[in-house]
Amino acid sequence: MPIDREATLKRAEKLLRQGKLDGAIEEYVRLIEDQPRDWNAINALGDLYVRAGDADRAAAQFTRVADHLFGEGFLQRAAALYKKALKVQGQHEHSLFQLAEIAARQRVLVDAKAYLRQLEELRRQRGDEGGVAECRARLRALEETAEQPAPPPGPRPGPAAVAASPELLEDDPAQLFAFARRELAGGSEPLARAMLTRVLMLDPGRHGEVLELALGLARDGRTDSAFACGDLVADAALLAGDWQHAVEALQAFVGVVRHVPALLKLLEVCVDAGLDAPMRAAQAQLVDAYLDGGCGAEARVIAEDLLEAEPDHQGHAERLRRALELLGFPAAPESPGDDAAAEATAAPVVSDAIEIDLTEALADVGAPSPPAVAAGADPYERAVELLQAGRVADAMAALEAAARVPRTRAKAAAELGRLYVQRGDLQRGIEWLERAADGPAASPDEGFAVLYELAGALERLGEPARALAIFIDLDAEAADYRDVRERIEQLARAQAGSRRR
Repeated sequence: MPIDREATLKRAEKLLRQGKLDGAIEEYVRLIEDQPRDWNAINALGDLYVRAGDADRAAAQFTRVADHLFGEGFLQRAAALYKKALKVQGQHEHSLFQLAEIAARQRVLVDAKAYLRQLEELRRQRGDEGGVAECRARLRALEETAEQPAPPPGPRPGPAAVAASPELLEDDPAQLFAFARRELAGGSEPLARAMLTRVLMLDPGRHGEVLELALGLARDGRTDSAFACGDLVADAALLAGDWQHAVEALQAFVGVVRHVPALLKLLEVCVDAGLDAPMRAAQAQLVDAYLDGGCGAEARVIAEDLLEAEPDHQGHAERLRRALELLGFPAAPESPGDDAAAEATAAPVVSDAIEIDLTEALADVGAPSPPAVAAGADPYERAVELLQAGRVADAMAALEAAARVPRTRAKAAAELGRLYVQRGDLQRGIEWLERAADGPAASPDEGFAVLYELAGALERLGEPARALAIFIDLDAEAADYRDVRERIEQLARAQAGSRRR
């Protein structure tokens, strides 16, 4: 069964925020094993290896992407990745060889010679006589090339010739850009995007021109075409390792038009780059876009995350109110009298739980005092009562409401996780147990219990490496807790046996 890319990236992001770099790396490795041509994920994995201090694996990931780009003819973008590999591993011979080849093809012979001489010295140091001879032969060939006069420029091909064979302009970014503008005006967008890709490959200094072209299309109402062009700028910056430039390009685009795909891309880049403030701003814009489009469920999830990060933010509270109203939940009562009236006409348990949650989580934002909540209306207490009555489905709905209230978030999430695991839904159970582990536990014993159950669920799901890591952490925090030592030994032996096979 294919891996869910978005879910995997989300788990990796959560692990990074928890400081669990090894766990995040494992998530990316699993994703790439399942989707070996996910070049953005491979590049991101290389960055994680850099943070982990593993230069060899980092360079391997960067050159994997670079080799693909080189094979596709994107020489400038490939060169940026080979240089990235050299930055983390200064003696990476494959990168030096490829950079020399790229420089020679682009007739930047000074650079080509410099890379070859550096490669020759490395090979001499390790006694590779054949490799040294190869470098000298290539240097002689470059000397001969330098002595030959460059061919005189021929006549510029016309638009019809370029349309049939665009590679005719591959050495002239200005001509390519002008041609792309004409093609966009005429509606031939695929060819225009191909030309703009070559412009950015040959001359990264034209990023601003391509972005301005995209913004102009956005202002003219050609939103999808505009984003296709703006996305090229962001991708080129990402492949060059310039996170800030990619973020700024996407921010400029969503500043002109509130476009959901562009906002999603901006969020992804911000998360990968660890830029919290731009990420929160993009989340707020995305919620507003979802609300304008009537997408209450999507808006609710993000609004809840924003409000959890900034519980006193009036704007986020209003976003969550609007999302819940779109989903058909009643608004929070405005006064104790309204609350009493709502109690008197309470409908289904789910709506009741959500209404109570709104009262606790939202009504106090920007108000002098929160409205009163009827006795016994606490969503967590209600969930306990429902569980005792055997109404598990209703109890789970009330627990979800309680998990959005700061004071009951951790214990409600833990109880939800246990219920999902008991029902055989390990994936959702793990997600809720992870939320519980993220929050402050009522006592150390409760926190240890959550970690123990989380590790057990991961082991049952077939993720022994993650389970082992949690058991080891738990053993460090609470020596001799339950059978943790035995579980660690079992998992360690199983992994060792798997590696031997």
